[in-house]
Parts: sequence; C-alpha cells; structure tokens
Amino acid sequence: MVAQISGNRNTLFEQVTPKGKFTYNMGIDARHYVEIHRNFIWATRFAADLSWGTRKLIYFLGGVDNWMIKPDIYTNRAPNPNEYYAYQTLAVNMRGYKQNIRNGNNVMLLNTELRLPVFTTFIDKPINSAFLRNFQLMTFIDIGTAWNEKLKFKDANYTEYTTPDGVVVRIKEGFLGPFVGGYGFGARTTVLGYFARFDAGWPMTGFFRGKPQLTFGLGLTSKHEILHTRKSRLGSAGFLLP
Repeated sequence: MVAQISGNRNTLFEQVTPKGKFTYNMGIDARHYVEIHRNFIWATRFAADLSWGTRKLIYFLGGVDNWMIKPDIYTNRAPNPNEYYAYQTLAVNMRGYKQNIRNGNNVMLLNTELRLPVFTTFIDKPINSAFLRNFQLMTFIDIGTAWNEKLKFKDANYTEYTTPDGVVVRIKEGFLGPFVGGYGFGARTTVLGYFARFDAGWPMTGFFRGKPQLTFGLGLTSKHEILHTRKSRLGSAGFLLP
C-alpha cells in the first residue's frame, strides 16, 4: 500500500488455506488521503475481515501495531469456547484500549487522523535532520468491533465478568452497541532509520476521563512511504494506518 497526499487506495483480498480448505478469510482495506494544506493531510482507513470454516482465524482488537515495552492485554475476555480457532492476529489501530477489548472471527475498523508535519509545513527550506523533517503531530479517532456469528446490538455496550467469589460485575465498555471507540493525540518521527510513534488515547465512554492509554511503537522504513507535495519537495514520513 502506498501513501499519497490525496485520492483513494483500495485493496480487496481473499485468502484460503491451500490444503484441506478448512480456513477461509476475506477482507477489504480502503484508504483515503486528503491534502488540507501543503503536507498537512487528513487520512482515513476502513478495514474489515471475515473468517469462516472449520478452523477459523481469531482477531484480537485493541492497541497498535508493533507495540513496544510490554503491551497491555485484557485478560478477562476469553475467546468463544464453542469455536475452533487455528490462527490468531491483532486488529489495529484501536488506541485508547489495551489489546483484546474485543475478539472474534470477524472484525471491522475505522481509523481517521489529522497529520501535521510541523517543520516541513511551516518552514520552506530544506531540512537536513531526518528527525525534524519527519516529525509529525496528529490527532485521531478509532472505531471498531470484533464478533462471532451475528453482530448483536442489544446490551452490547456492557460486558459481564464473574469474579473468583462468584460476583457478576457489569462494566460499560462500548459507546455505540458492540462498537468501541478511542480518540487522542500523538507524535511520530524517524529515529535511527525506524519510524517511532507515540500515542495517548482515551475511550469514548467519557470526555478525557481518567488516565490515557499510552502506546509506543516502532516500524521499519520498508513498511512506510515518504510523502511528497505536488512540487515533489520532500515531505514528512507517512505512517500508513496498519
């Protein structure tokens, strides 16, 4: 997938295991980039994956790609015991939450970001430092869900947990039926040839309520593209939404 200042990038893919035909996976990944001013862009991505068959793939929603320094995981949300999962993978980005805020063999995710390369947008001179040239500030909104069988909306905002003492605890985790959402701010740049990203996200269950979920990730340069303006002037590093 190649980043661009404006336009659309769409991918439709289907994967089937070559032997036995027990695992089927189909998904779509659509991305749209809009130039606001020079290198300042609005990036949006919609992705969905469906897995079916006798050996399904389970998606764990939450967190970011390449999460460094001990990623946080929700351990009280177990996969469906009635399903047989042969493979597992992460569904990201869902900032503001730990990994496994939702899980299932189907997943849907919407990410939208405003990305401001600070120095290359406001300084009309060559910048030799890769750290400064690629430095971005951004704000984001992530909305998504993962589920098994049918997507249910009734009482889907709440999740019930049973404590070791047998007490049932009901916690509100979603904001619109089965969907969870996060919002926040972040920064990103290049360090020693790696793309470093730091995000602070809050769940959409309140307005900046409580401490943010902090995430720090590193990505290889081969996974990301350099954005250019229409004048072909070197712009900032474009973190593709994973």
